[in-house]
Amino acid sequence: MFKIFHIPLRRLNTVSIPCLILVGSIFILQSCLPLYSDSQNNGESEQSVNMAVENDMAVLPQVAPPDYIRSIELFRNSPGGVPVITLNSNESLTLRFDELAGTVNTFTVRLRHYNADWTESSLISGQVNRGFQDDVIGGGTPGMGQSPSYFSYSYSFPNRELGIRVSGNFMIEVSDYNTREVLFSLPFFVMEDRGRLDASISEFFQGRNFPYHQVFAEYYFPEFVNLPLTDIDIYFTQNQFWGRSVRASQRDVSSPDYIRLHNDRNEGFPGRYEFRPLLIDDIFSISRDVIEVRPERDPPLIRLQYDVVDLDVNPRPSRSYAYGAPKPGRSARYTEVEFNLDRPSFMAPDEEVYVLGSFTNWNLSESQRLTYSEADDAFSARIFMKEGRYDYVYAVRTNSGIDDLRLAAFFAQSSQDYQIRVYFRDQQENYDRLLQYGSLRSR
Repeated sequence: MFKIFHIPLRRLNTVSIPCLILVGSIFILQSCLPLYSDSQNNGESEQSVNMAVENDMAVLPQVAPPDYIRSIELFRNSPGGVPVITLNSNESLTLRFDELAGTVNTFTVRLRHYNADWTESSLISGQVNRGFQDDVIGGGTPGMGQSPSYFSYSYSFPNRELGIRVSGNFMIEVSDYNTREVLFSLPFFVMEDRGRLDASISEFFQGRNFPYHQVFAEYYFPEFVNLPLTDIDIYFTQNQFWGRSVRASQRDVSSPDYIRLHNDRNEGFPGRYEFRPLLIDDIFSISRDVIEVRPERDPPLIRLQYDVVDLDVNPRPSRSYAYGAPKPGRSARYTEVEFNLDRPSFMAPDEEVYVLGSFTNWNLSESQRLTYSEADDAFSARIFMKEGRYDYVYAVRTNSGIDDLRLAAFFAQSSQDYQIRVYFRDQQENYDRLLQYGSLRSR
């Protein structure tokens, strides 16, 4: 049994990217997707108290931030927008983050170029950048009388000092100005807008009547592509979890004008990935999901109602905050949020349960592990975050990584967003050019 959705692709130069795109793909494909681990995070600060946990939502070279760097955003146009821009256009990306500190600081920023599979490309800095090799971020804005104190930083690029010459996969790295230590990095993409891309989604069912998605793409390639079977690659991503991208394994070049590509069924994306909403616009604004607010504490504490997996029929919000929407402005406060999860009947008390969400940009650390209480027969954890709107899920750590499907309720009919990237292997320049990008949503 299957359904076919034919959905027109939205292209960057014609339609703005909506803010809903960054929610999560779930199928753990170890044969083709690397797990993120702390062994790759050689830029992690010694001051961080977080210990990285394997998490395949991040791409392999990505550096998770230390504990004092918070509320990170990287977007095009508006918060939540997919970080993709067109080469040689007026489009730009905006990076925002907070540092928990008592004094203003200075940071350096650098762009690194990667191949389609996130191996580092052979291009040197002069081939990738216009202007300088790196730039400076300073002039932080202090929070207004908040405890802990913090400074907010914002940086837009490309700009006169830090331009981009080529297309492809990139990483923006933010380092401490004095020590040159890489504090964190985030992926983004630069595309050329060459050729035409069409796509559709096929829905099929397997196991416990759970739907999965295959993505089918047709790419009408430009004239300079002579060997599309070997020189063209397409990657599919569900909801901007770039570390879980799937390279199209099935391809058809029977037509002289275009190539058809899709992922195999055993690489299917979950058709329903449900997120729990966390809406804390203000610590004094009590919602139905809150048990208690203690503003007199330092920091304040918000205790959430107990989440239930066995019978979760709460309606989901129409808007997603999968990549987070930290509250802007100097008056925004940081608070502790207590998450509570009733132990499902199928779960043992000693299993490793984590809360995973956009309040940490889907980075996962040991500080997000829930503790089991025998008296309450429930798991709980307190997470430090800024007021704002976020999505979160509960996940279980297994021998093979993080399983974020096991504790989903699957009652809601949820839409999924997909990003499609078309690469051309430039044999002369020896790097992967990103020719086209598109996105579509399941119904």
